[in-house]
Amino acid sequence: MSTHYSKPVLVRSVQSIQAADLLPANAGRASRVHALIDALGLKDSVQIEAARAATDEELCVFHSAEYVRAVCHSESDNSDDDDGEADSDESDFGLVHGCSRFVGMASHVRYAAGGTLVAAEALIAGRTRTALHWEGGRHHGRRARAAGFCYINDAVLGILRLQQRFSRILYIDLDVHHGDGVQLAFEHSARVTTLSLHHASRGFYPGTGLACVEGRGRGQRRSINVNLQPGARDGTFTGAYSAVGELVVERFAPDAVVLQCGCDGLAGDPHKVFNLTTDAYAECLRVAMAWARPLLVLGGGGYSHSDCARCWARLTAVACGRGSDVPADVPEHEFLGEYGPGFEMAVDAMRVADENSADSVRAIVDAIAGQLG
Repeated sequence: MSTHYSKPVLVRSVQSIQAADLLPANAGRASRVHALIDALGLKDSVQIEAARAATDEELCVFHSAEYVRAVCHSESDNSDDDDGEADSDESDFGLVHGCSRFVGMASHVRYAAGGTLVAAEALIAGRTRTALHWEGGRHHGRRARAAGFCYINDAVLGILRLQQRFSRILYIDLDVHHGDGVQLAFEHSARVTTLSLHHASRGFYPGTGLACVEGRGRGQRRSINVNLQPGARDGTFTGAYSAVGELVVERFAPDAVVLQCGCDGLAGDPHKVFNLTTDAYAECLRVAMAWARPLLVLGGGGYSHSDCARCWARLTAVACGRGSDVPADVPEHEFLGEYGPGFEMAVDAMRVADENSADSVRAIVDAIAGQLG
C-alpha cells in the first residue's frame, strides 16, 4: 500500500537564493540545489511560498539587539584593518575568521531567518504538514555571536515561532557537527527537546555533544546526543536515529518536529567523517514524516555543492511522496557539468571502515534510554 503525503510547502524566492549564495562557506550552493529540484520536475508537487526578509524585531526574538545591529546595520566589504587586528566589537560578536563580514551579510541573515519563519507559519496556519527551507538550518549561531559559518540561528527562531501554536517541539539535528547553538538556547526549556546525531571528539568542531543526555533546570534530560565515530555508514546512522528517535517521541510526545538535514555527513563531503549516502537522509525524513506531526525541514552544513543538491533534491521528492521517481542520472540543467564524471544522482559510500559496531550503537541507545527513565 502506498503512503499518501500532503503537498509540502517549499520556501524560496529569487532574493533568498541569491542571499544564500553569498555566504562564503556555501557560495553558490543554493542556486545548485534549486536548479536540480526544478530539473527533476518537482515544482508542481510542492506549494512554493516566497521567503521574506526577517525584520529586526523578528530577529531580536532570540538574538540581542546589539548583535542584530552589528550584522544587519554595519555591513562592510570585509577589508582587513591596516594593522591586521580585528575590531574589538567584531571579535565580541564572533565576526572574525570563519565568520568574517562579507558583502551581502545582512541580506543573508534576514532571508535565512525569514524563510524559516515563513515555513513555520505555513505549519501554524495548517497550510501543510511538511514545510521545507533548504537555506535554513544555521544551527551554531548564538544569541549574540556568530559561530561555525552561522551568522543567524534560524532554527531557534523557527522553534520559537512554532511555539505560538505547538506546545512541545522536538528538534532533530543530522549535521555531522553537534547542534550546539540550538541545544544551548533551549537547555533550560521543558517545551523543547533537542536530539543531535553527530561526531564529537577532541579538536573536532564545536567540541560539544559528548554527553548522551544533558539539560538544566526544567530542561533536564531534554538535550540528547548520539555521538557516532568516524566511518558511520547508512545502517549505523539510520539504526541509531530510528531507535533513539522513537524513544524520544514516545517519552516527550512532541506536537511538532523540526528536522535539520545538514548533509556534511555524506561520503563525498570534504570533511570525510561519516560515510553516508542520500539513502540515510531519505530514510530519516520518511521516519519523521511517519510520526505524523507537523514537520519543519531545514538545510544546514554541506560543502560539496553537487552532493548537497543531490541530497536535498531527493529529500524534496520524498516529502512530495515521489522518492521512487528520482532518476538514476542527473537531468539536463545549467549545472550538469558539475556532476561529472558519473553524472549520477547517487552519492556512493567510500571504502573505509565503519568505526561503530552494532554493540557500540546499542550501548548509546541503552545509555540514553536509561538516563531518560
